[in-house]
Amino acid sequence: MLPENRSFWIRGEDEQEYGPVDLEELRDWVQENRAGLGTEVRLDEPDATWQPWQTYPELVALLAEVHVTNPVPGLPGLVIAPAGRRIFAFVLDLVLAFIPIMIICYTMVLSAFPDWVAQDVAAFNQFMLDAEAGNQHPFNPPDIPLEGKVIANLISDSILALYFTGFLAAHGKTPAKALFRLRVVDQFGQKPGVVKSFLRALALIFSMSLFFIPFAYAFFNPQRRALHDFIAGTYVVKA
Repeated sequence: MLPENRSFWIRGEDEQEYGPVDLEELRDWVQENRAGLGTEVRLDEPDATWQPWQTYPELVALLAEVHVTNPVPGLPGLVIAPAGRRIFAFVLDLVLAFIPIMIICYTMVLSAFPDWVAQDVAAFNQFMLDAEAGNQHPFNPPDIPLEGKVIANLISDSILALYFTGFLAAHGKTPAKALFRLRVVDQFGQKPGVVKSFLRALALIFSMSLFFIPFAYAFFNPQRRALHDFIAGTYVVKA
């Protein structure tokens, strides 16, 4: 059991002195990577001198405890991203990614399926004429040809894979994650490489095809990792 009756002063990297702080507050500072091995500390006692962190057994034990219990094993400076912020970032990423998807798919349909486009326009014109005549009924566009649906799905999945793989491999974050101050790291606290980013993107797209059900697992583990995080060995943390 760590003693709770001693408080310390901490000398930060900016050479400023902070304190007095007790062990509970120091535990938070270690988790935020504000203090640790090499940090200069002194007891909150008269005539106490500055000593390295490792001079005090309770501080060494505290550091070991944080390393063992931290949500990202061995990386106490990382803080797991809040679920709400992560959800908002993911929704915004989908919006950003689907802008080029819609443009490309629409262009593909216009050029590859002119007959379907003509039928769709005719059906819409008839719907508007019926509405003006007071004959209200749902608008029923003609079905898109099967090959069109297959091509559209391939295009959307490819763009999503490129979007998530490219941004994560290059920056460790997508534009939406950057906006919400989140990033994706591997087990070493570094941005994932191309292979891990690609595996994560494929698993994410697979989860989307299952109506987002695998995403729910993020609410049932302390690291808030979804299926794609487990497959790629990644964590989503605060930036």
